Amino acid sequence: MTPCASAVSAAGMSRPCRRETDGAVTVLMAITTILIFSLILVSLESARQQGAVAMFRMNLQTASESVLGEYYAPLFDDYGLYGLYDVDIEEEIRSYLSVSGRPEQSVSGSSAGEDKSYYSYAYDISEVALSKTVTLLHGGGVICKNQMIEEGAISGIQELAELLLNAVKLLKETEQTAEALETQQKVQQELAVFEEKMLALAQQIDGIKTDASGVVFRDDGTPETITSFVKRAIPGEVSQVSVHMSNTVFYEQLKPQYDNIKLLTDELFYGVTALPDEGEAEVDENTLRAYVFLLTAVHDSFLGARGAIPILEDLIELQDKFRPMVTEFEQYMESCQSLIDEDMYKSLEETLRILKSYVGAKDGGKTYDFAKMKKTLERNIEVLLPVYELMRDFPQTTQEWKKLNKVYVMLMDYSIAGLELDYSEVKKSTAGDSSFWQTLKNLLTHGIVGGVYPADEELSSATLYFERDLPSKSVEEDIRTLYVYPDISEDGPLSVDLLKALLKGNFLKTMLNRLADGVVEISEKLLLIAYFSTHMSNYLDQDPEGVMHYEQEYLLYGKTGDAQNQRSATLSILGIRVLMNIIHVFSDSVKKTEALAVAAEFLSAIPFPVLVKVAQTIILVIWAIQNAYLETAEILQGKQVPLLVTTGSFQLSLSNSLLMSRDKRIEIAKEYKPPEGLKLGYDHYLMLFMLLRNSDTMTGRALDLIQVNIRSKYDEAFLIKKCVYGFEVSATAEVSPLYTIVSFGDTDEEGISAYSIPGKCAVSY
Repeated sequence: MTPCASAVSAAGMSRPCRRETDGAVTVLMAITTILIFSLILVSLESARQQGAVAMFRMNLQTASESVLGEYYAPLFDDYGLYGLYDVDIEEEIRSYLSVSGRPEQSVSGSSAGEDKSYYSYAYDISEVALSKTVTLLHGGGVICKNQMIEEGAISGIQELAELLLNAVKLLKETEQTAEALETQQKVQQELAVFEEKMLALAQQIDGIKTDASGVVFRDDGTPETITSFVKRAIPGEVSQVSVHMSNTVFYEQLKPQYDNIKLLTDELFYGVTALPDEGEAEVDENTLRAYVFLLTAVHDSFLGARGAIPILEDLIELQDKFRPMVTEFEQYMESCQSLIDEDMYKSLEETLRILKSYVGAKDGGKTYDFAKMKKTLERNIEVLLPVYELMRDFPQTTQEWKKLNKVYVMLMDYSIAGLELDYSEVKKSTAGDSSFWQTLKNLLTHGIVGGVYPADEELSSATLYFERDLPSKSVEEDIRTLYVYPDISEDGPLSVDLLKALLKGNFLKTMLNRLADGVVEISEKLLLIAYFSTHMSNYLDQDPEGVMHYEQEYLLYGKTGDAQNQRSATLSILGIRVLMNIIHVFSDSVKKTEALAVAAEFLSAIPFPVLVKVAQTIILVIWAIQNAYLETAEILQGKQVPLLVTTGSFQLSLSNSLLMSRDKRIEIAKEYKPPEGLKLGYDHYLMLFMLLRNSDTMTGRALDLIQVNIRSKYDEAFLIKKCVYGFEVSATAEVSPLYTIVSFGDTDEEGISAYSIPGKCAVSY
């Protein structure tokens, strides 16, 4: 082949090769460009999807919180509590998400039909659903309680906290004295049963008529007597010494009833001896008189002995029962000597001395050997019964009269030695015609709380009788009760039985312990109490706005009527005041001496000391109660009264306490000016009692008041149980593709696939 041909051939071949190469490059470049743009679009779409996910979830959180911002204004404005009421949560969230998901729909100036779909993070809401709601009553009221505590924190309670803590501390310091007083009273009350038996024994042995109030006196001042008693028969000369009678008045009254059986048997013996051995028996008048008198004395003494033995057996049993108690009381005194007031300890010593005498202790006062008395009487019965059986059938013949000669010998073993009871201090009372007990019953005539209100004052008659769906029904009730005296009636008279009941049990120490226990978690409770004091009215508030006027009292006592709750509050205040007054009067030697003198006068017919001691105690209690009445009336007048009762702050004399009328009490209360010292007013006492009350109980009752007040003022259909505190919502959004028509948006994030975005949010106040 020639060169030319080769060249031509080469030239012809080169053109097709170049065209094919250029086309491949073009295709490659096109594909590369498409791939680059696709990658960019996919990246943009993926980023857009990620942004839509974040934006949707952020908007869901914002929407939920925005709904919470629509809290019920009356509930917050009046009571500082947050809660949703009458709000369609799902619809509110859907509306918010719809606007935030399609912001172009809300852009002003948009022309109709204008496509705004190019907004990068646009989404459409396909579903909104509440998965859980929490109301204000969930958790038994704890949600509301926590909100109340937070609200109370802004009220400033430093001064209040210091006041209440000092009050509790002061009450706690009186605990040992209260315990000693209570222990003494319990032992006295237990041993007072001796007095009842001793009074019965006095009647059987000495023939002095007795009843529960002591020796029975006639109007002329002489004691009444009975005929059948042990000392009817006297084995010798009759004298005040020989009959062992320590009271001259009693002896003079009984003297005609004593029979000298030695003298009578002598007369009978001489008369019978003078009778002829045979023939009809003709006894002289002296012999017949001796027979009749001797038979009567033997019979009556026998009956007296037989009646006295069961009483002595009871007394012996009581001695055995109470001897360990007295020993324990003595040991208790030794353990607390350094902890209690000196005057109180002296009072305990006097009580111990009396109690020891009753159980036969050698270092006690006047003691009685009941076992020896019983043996004497048993021996006398063995002596008297055969004599009585011999004499009870009137002798008809000389031989029958002659048989009576041996009566003299048969009665030689009869004795009244050791049958001596002490009546030296007994006399007829000059305290008036009424008995001591009746006088005490008549001291208080206005009921237990009636005497502390002015006569013309009317308590609020507001009630919750017809209210339904009260929140407190959902709260666990506090089974404890505030301190009031046991079995006390709000309007009942203060009877003697009730006074005796006041001296039994552990009420003094228990009260102090409960007050001390009330400061557990006191910081939280004080904040709650501060809330109640700020938002709830009480008896002293002049212009209450709620349905119930005494709201704080309702928190404490939960009764449906204002008056009932206020009377209960008054009882509780009176209880504290009585407690403090009792401790004072039993620690004040001057007051105890005065009360003992009054008791001795009232009970001058009582021959034995324990009942007089018990009477002294009751007089002191009455005195303390009357002064507590006055203090309570002052507190209800809005005055502050010193918590600790001292000689300087104690207002009533004993004579004035017996004559104190309601009108006089209110008059004094209105003019009262308190001395220096830790003072508490009505508000403080309510707060003090709140320390004792269960927080959940008070919270539930506070919600009762909040509900009825809002219903009355704003919305009669309002129910707290429908107020939402928090909720959990689920929503699903759909994201339309903007940069691609195929989903490249799998982010490997759980729950997200394609363009459907799930979201969940939980919020609360």
